[in-house]
Parts: sequence; structure tokens; C-alpha cells
Amino acid sequence: MSQSIEQIWKKGFVDNKALIAPKINDLYNKKSQNIVDKLHRLFKYNLIGIVIGALILLVVLSYKGAPILGGFLCFLLMSLVVIGKKQLNTLSDINKNVSSYQYIKAFDSWLKGLMDEYIKIYTYLYPLAFVAVMVRLAVSEDGAKIITDTANHFSESLLIMGTPWFIVLAVTVLAGLLAYFAGPIYRADMYSLYGGAMKKLDEVIADMEELRK
Repeated sequence: MSQSIEQIWKKGFVDNKALIAPKINDLYNKKSQNIVDKLHRLFKYNLIGIVIGALILLVVLSYKGAPILGGFLCFLLMSLVVIGKKQLNTLSDINKNVSSYQYIKAFDSWLKGLMDEYIKIYTYLYPLAFVAVMVRLAVSEDGAKIITDTANHFSESLLIMGTPWFIVLAVTVLAGLLAYFAGPIYRADMYSLYGGAMKKLDEVIADMEELRK
């Protein structure tokens, strides 16, 4: 093939004579399938990366004397993998016996649905992971000493399970902020990983919709 799909694609929008229906339809199919396949591969690699990261985290934290925290964080991450795997399996439900435009629009809807689902999950996951880390710090030797010293310094302060109320309040507020901003944090994470491919997806849909006018 003397020209790449990208070159032929661009030529199709510059040269009006190149806008032959069968040829354009074929380009649509290749372009949309390439992007879908790329995002699908990236999602799979990301899930594999989460599994590896969760296991490493478990081993490291267990070695550092925090097996419970390591097990809990590993459980949270593995739950993401299970949910992500189920979501990837639903890709097969998208009807491929339709036009490339309908197919890529269906994939775009699936992707947006996937992100909305994960935002709901991260609304709980971020604060849970944060509180787990704070609890572990609180029961560690250094953390317990800091809390005891602080409680002694503010001897008249209300204690909640041996911890000054303002420390509990600070942890609670930070956990609440993580829950509140879960959406923007997750979207920023998604775009850092898949931003290029997602931009391509939006561009292809915009090109198709422009030609359909």
C-alpha cells in the first residue's frame, strides 16, 4: 500500500474528486476500527498494569509491616480490574453490522458510559483509600506518637477514639473533597493515558458528521 490510511483519509477531504462513496465508506470503516482497536488495547494494557501495580503494592506494604493496608488497597484495585473487564466484555454487544458512523457513535456512547460508571466508583474509592492510609499512619509508631503529643498539647480538646477532634475533622474534610472532585481527578487521569486516542475519536466523529450534513 503506497499511501497510509491517514494520507488517503486527508486526501479524501481535500480532493473533491476523491469523495467516491465506496472508497470513503471503506476509509470510514478502517479509520473507526483502528481507533476502536487502539483504545481497546490501551484499556486492556491498563487493566494488566493495575493488576501488576496492586500485587507490587501488596508485597511492598506487607514487607513494610502494613499487610492489612496492602491487602485493602490491593482489593480496591482488583475490584477496578473486575469491573473494567466486565465493561470491556460489553463491547461485543455493539452491533458491527451497521455503518461505520453508527458503530463509532455507539462506541463513543459506550466510552462515555464507562467513564460515568468509573466516576461513581472513584467517588468511593478515592476517600476509602485515603482514610485507610490515614488510619494506618495513625496506628503506626510515629503516627501514634504524633497524635498522643498533639492530644497532650491540646489537653482540653475533645478526643474521638483518642484522636483530637480537629485531626478527625481534617481527615473527614479531605476525604469529602476527594469524593467531590472524583470526577475531575478521574477525567484528568483518563486524558493523561488516552488523551491522544480520545482526541482522534472526537475528530473522526466530527469529520463524519460534517460530511453527513
